[in-house]
Parts: sequence; structure tokens; C-alpha cells
Amino acid sequence: MSFLRRFFLATRVHSNMHSFLSRGVLALTLASIAALVQPAAGEAATMLRRGLVGPVETLDPQKAATVAETMLALDLFEGLVRRDGEGRLVPGAASGWEISPDGLLYSFTLREGARWSNGEAVKAGDFVASFRRLFDPATDATEDGPLQVIANAGAIKSGFAKSDTLGVSATDDRTLVIRLDRPTPTFLDRLAAPAALPVNVSASRKLGSDFRTGAKLVTNGAYGLSNSGKGVYTLARDARRSGDAAASIDTVTYRRFETAADCLAAFRSGEVDICPDAPTEALADLKAELGPALRIEPYAGTYFYAINTTRAPFDDARVRRALSLAIDREALAAAVWSGGMLPASSLVPASLLTQPPASEEPIEARREEARSLLSAAGFGAKKPLTVAIRTGSGIANEATAAKVIADWKAVGVEGRLDTSHPDRHFAALRDKADFDVARAGWIADEPNALDFLEILRSGGRFNYARYANPAFDALIAAAESGTDAAKRATDIEKARQMLETDAVVIPLLSYASLSIVSPKVGGWDANPLDQHPSRTLTIVD
Repeated sequence: MSFLRRFFLATRVHSNMHSFLSRGVLALTLASIAALVQPAAGEAATMLRRGLVGPVETLDPQKAATVAETMLALDLFEGLVRRDGEGRLVPGAASGWEISPDGLLYSFTLREGARWSNGEAVKAGDFVASFRRLFDPATDATEDGPLQVIANAGAIKSGFAKSDTLGVSATDDRTLVIRLDRPTPTFLDRLAAPAALPVNVSASRKLGSDFRTGAKLVTNGAYGLSNSGKGVYTLARDARRSGDAAASIDTVTYRRFETAADCLAAFRSGEVDICPDAPTEALADLKAELGPALRIEPYAGTYFYAINTTRAPFDDARVRRALSLAIDREALAAAVWSGGMLPASSLVPASLLTQPPASEEPIEARREEARSLLSAAGFGAKKPLTVAIRTGSGIANEATAAKVIADWKAVGVEGRLDTSHPDRHFAALRDKADFDVARAGWIADEPNALDFLEILRSGGRFNYARYANPAFDALIAAAESGTDAAKRATDIEKARQMLETDAVVIPLLSYASLSIVSPKVGGWDANPLDQHPSRTLTIVD
């Protein structure tokens, strides 16, 4: 998942959260793309009204970075593989594939009869051109990192190789071959990400930088963009879809809101059917008001504190472990987040672990151990440890830090809060500014424990803790390319345990997806990535 998507979700403080399509607009929508499906005679058109929270700067899937942009991209475009409503990988533009025994060659057979929204056939050569565009430095794609395992992708991106050396080729119109630099067991998962969605390159050249003009945008997904403007995107079902990928809802409108509270207000007044987020202030009251329409579901993400392992005394694992042991996560989740977040004892969400984490000792026992560790490290009543928590502003983020500081006080640690605007907070982390402890968060790119562990590889972009452990790096490298599933699982578990022994981050909370879904919407299933493409949804009578 992109930094901007993580930034939106990880800094999300679930706070500061009329039917806009007239019959005339609906008529314009259905007439604006000739190939869009008309309801059968005697059937009423079905319409779904969805809210978006956050910015939409582009509809170019190769540049999609925010949650809102991803939602639109997954409706408008279809990659070689996709996810169903429960988050499972299923065929997309490819009807099937074969993987070589060494894990380096992937051969995809494209679905017969697939078309772009301009009527052209979707060909293997289109995917070749699209992947070349993705890694072209001029495209300035920001989310292509996980796909740089494709042969020569990194060299092309860096300007050291030509685009025609990319390990993607078409043997005929329906057969696409992708060659990797190294075995990557999660490669199919990566192909379900927005960056791997295809762009009609010839059409994109004509479109230029304007990827928000409905009449010009050429797509191959379940829906085509028929109209956009003033924060409203109107999508209509495309006739060229068939089989299990067919969408049942005729028209989908997305309306953008600045905050989750704004979307909630529109839901209350009957203007939208779905809000992708909900405010957490007075969550108990919101639960009582909305009932089953408020969906609180597990989500593959962790809210944590990074500890600056290069700064004394936090270079001492005893100090780091003591700070983690002293925190009552159950009380934190209940008191500050009202159940909108869940207690987390591991950086890796429990749903992605091969074996459940060990049960924590009662809080008083853990605090007694924390006092012993601090004493062994030279801290006590006469020499208390002082810790500054750097966090972005926001009611819940600041309340979280205040609760942690109170927990630390119980073991003799003096804490203070250092707040700044979220933009400045993450810019400081990115620029390696000095700190003691800093708030961070991670949302999975793919439902895989390794996605969380690898952020702490030496020198990594998001390794805010500045952790450097060659043994840990070696385990991560082995797991990334290992084709032996059992050994790979063992390496991942060893790396996780090593990370927890070294205590370089303090896991605090697991994210939960908070959505508001009208009872008229069917097919909304919980899934680890909280992705709900419109093609998987229905309108319930």
C-alpha cells in the first residue's frame, strides 16, 4: 500500500467526519457511453450512491495513492487478477495462468472477448505497453515498488535500461509472459494492486495529464466513467463484462467528502448509501443510532510507536522493552478509541500470523517486569527515564499519547507530548529528524505478515526506528524469495520473534475498518484489505 494511503489511514482520527443525481442526470449518464448496459425491458435501473473521504487527485491507476483513488480505480480498471468480495484472489483480465517451477516465469491467458471502453479488444500487447509505462521514469509512478521484482524494472525506473528490456512480453494477442528477477511468492497478490491495473497507453497519450475527464478516459473494468465534476464521479455498468465478473448494479455515483463526519451527515439525510469511514467520537452512541449499518470489522493494519534505536538510552533493548510492557492496551483501546481500534501486542496483525501470539501477562505483572528492566538499565526514582512522544495532532492521537504517558508514569517514566501537524510529523520522520518515540502506522499492501516485517529492514524508507540487524535482514530476504512454503513460514516467524525480542517498535492498536452501509446494500463482506469493489455489491429489494 502506498505511503499516501497509509498516511490517510494511519493518521486517521475518526473525527471531523440530497440525492445529487436527478432523473435528468441519470439519463445523461446512461447516454454518455454508448456501450454501457441498459436495463432489460421492464427492469428498473439500479443505482448505488457511495461516499469518498479524502483527496482524489488522479484517476490514473498507476498513480493512485489515496484510499479514495484506489476505490475508483478498482471499479474502472481490471488487472490480470483481482479480489472478490471476501478478498480472495480470482481471475481478472486473465482467465488463467501458469507459473514455472523456479517461480520466475508467469504465463497469463487473457479472457476472450474483453474490450476497452472505446470498443478496442484488450490484448496482451496492451499489458506490455502499460507495464512499460509504469516503470518509465517520465510516468513518475509512486506505488510501483512491489512490482519492481519484474526483470529489469528497477533499472528502467532508474534510467539505466530501456523500456523494451522489461521482462514482460506478448507471445500472441491473448498470451502474456512476465519474467521476474527473483522468485516472489506474493507476486500474484501484487498484481491485484492499483499500480498493476492496465492503462490504454495510446489513449492515455491523447488524454495527457487530464485523467478526470469522463468522456476521454478509456477503461477496461466493470464500470466506465460517464461523468465527473465538482467531486462527483458517475460510473455506469459496462456491457463488455460477463461471467462471474459481471456487475449487477447499473449506475454507481461516488461523492467526495472532506471528512468522515461530512459523509455521515449525508448518510443520515439519505444522500449516500455507503460511507467508507466513520467518526469515533461517541462511537457507542453511533452504534446505538446506526445499528447493523455501522460495520466495525478487522483490518490488516497496526498503529504503533517507533523507538529511535540509535539514540541513548533507547539503544538499550531493556529500556525499549520496559516501555512496551508498561502499556495497558486493552484500556487504551476502550478508553480512547471506544472500540474503534483493537489492542495489539504484535506489529503483525493476528489475522496474518501463522500461529497466535502468546497471551500477555496481567498488566501489573508486566509493569513489575518493566520496573526491573529499567532498574537494570540504570533508571529509577533517583534517575527517572524521560521520554518525548512525537505525534501528529488530532484528538485521538493526542489522547492515545496521554494514556501511554500515564501508563509509563506507573513505572517511574516521565513522558511528555510533542505534537505537530500530521504533514510535518511524517515529513520529520521521512527526513530522519531526531526523536525519542514517534507515532506511525502500517496498512498491508497484501494480506501477508512479511509486508509488516520488511518495513524494518536496514535502511528501509519506513524504518523510522532505524533498526539495523543483519540476522533479521537475512530472514526477510530469504522469506521474500523462498519457494518452500514451510521454510518461508518459519523464516517469517523467526523474524517476527526477533523483532519482538529487540522491541524496536511498540505495537499499540490494530486498525478496524469503520464503514457505514445501508441495509439496502448486499454483498458487503469483511476482508483484510477492506476493499469492496462495486461489482461485488448488490441492491437488496
